[in-house]
Amino acid sequence: MRSPWFMSAPCGNWQKNIVSLVVWYAQHGRDYSYIIKVVQNFGPKNGWTDETKQFVKLATKVAVRDEQ
Repeated sequence: MRSPWFMSAPCGNWQKNIVSLVVWYAQHGRDYSYIIKVVQNFGPKNGWTDETKQFVKLATKVAVRDEQ
């Protein structure tokens, strides 16, 4: 699967783009498990680490909570 343009340089950093993606899905009524499943397709350039996984989980929890 080819990454969308907004995930590639020079359009910004991965963290900012992932937060935007997570917020968009949360605003459109998607739940935590759905968002986590989708975001797995948009991993960081250097692969997933414990820190990046924790970052995505926290961002998703905050976004879903704020939309309820």
